[in-house]
Amino acid sequence: MTNVFHVLMKIVHLMGYFVPELGYQEYYLAKKHKEVGHDVYVITSDMLYPFPNIENMLKEAGIKDTSRKRKPGFSVVDGIKVYRLPHIIEYSDFILVKDLKKTLEKIRPDVVFAHESRQATPALAALYKKKLGYRLVVDQHDFYHRIPSHTLWRKAARFLDYFIFRKPIVDYSLRRADSIIAVTSETKDFLVKTHEISPKKILLIPLGVDTGFFKFSGKARQNIRKKFKISQSEIVLVFSGIVVRRKGIEILLEALSEISNENIKLLIVGSGDIDYMKELKDLSKKLGIGDNTIFTGFVKKNEIKNYFSAADIGIWPGNNSVSIMEAMACRLPIVMVDLQLSHLVSYGNGLKFPQHDKEKLKEALKKLVQNSKLRQDMSKNSVSAIKKHYSYGIIAEQFLKAAR
Repeated sequence: MTNVFHVLMKIVHLMGYFVPELGYQEYYLAKKHKEVGHDVYVITSDMLYPFPNIENMLKEAGIKDTSRKRKPGFSVVDGIKVYRLPHIIEYSDFILVKDLKKTLEKIRPDVVFAHESRQATPALAALYKKKLGYRLVVDQHDFYHRIPSHTLWRKAARFLDYFIFRKPIVDYSLRRADSIIAVTSETKDFLVKTHEISPKKILLIPLGVDTGFFKFSGKARQNIRKKFKISQSEIVLVFSGIVVRRKGIEILLEALSEISNENIKLLIVGSGDIDYMKELKDLSKKLGIGDNTIFTGFVKKNEIKNYFSAADIGIWPGNNSVSIMEAMACRLPIVMVDLQLSHLVSYGNGLKFPQHDKEKLKEALKKLVQNSKLRQDMSKNSVSAIKKHYSYGIIAEQFLKAAR
């Protein structure tokens, strides 16, 4: 670690939604900043992110309180001090909270990392910044263009939502920030073109992985395969994430049904949209691969690495996910659609294919399924790339440098 960690600070990570059960960037950054000695706080709303079917996901995770609403107040989560503030307004994933200024005045942070500017809380941090005297770093994850396929009506609604309603609020956050972080090059381009931010003001810091946690386990590989009656000789593909239509899992099922290899099993790890999941289960049976397709339901974040360890290939046929990096850390070669995170397979560790192109997806899968040496080589390259470029230990340090 460099000297940037040696100056201990009061740090606030601010976001509209905080779901530690699922991990994500804000959880791992706060955790890493705490581990190296900083006084770390999370300020968030009393609501969980409006994922489809989140109540059922929490139930499957064994969490007693399955409602989206959380009790406002102070708690400590994995050593991180968390303030949940009552929300005033929630519309889609736009949320405003009460008492943010009062809470910031109580903490008196040196730096505020405000995540996901479209959710509005970073704008409040920008408003109070001058009076309270902290450094403000705003990060940007999404970008309006290249969204998943929608009907014309939904595209129009999304356009109006962003450019009429949210953009002025996002602009306010960005203009007042001391530093701006984009997590992908596409996001950076979006900030430059749409929000007219100077590229010199934007730092490119990717999402990452807790490499101390996500790693291969031979014991877990045996246990998971035994649990689902998968032989050691069978080749296991794994998808992990929130199961919603933009993930494109139906194209994966169709591609698998056209590959004549009885030795392949598919693990779909996660929960989500109930109707979509039923469609997928029905489709797998209709295509004749029902016995080879395993829907695990929601899996706790501390167990997902076991499923990656049990697999031989990670596959993401639709919208990209941070789960890809977690799978790489667990030694998996990757097959993924060519979207915003497709640079993750630029290390000789995987293959990408054009969105919605079933034939190219089949081609990529066949290449890996039929070549064990290629899988082994890509497996090593995945781990190497993660350790070199995407460890949250490194990324947490880069965030602190951005705050100087």
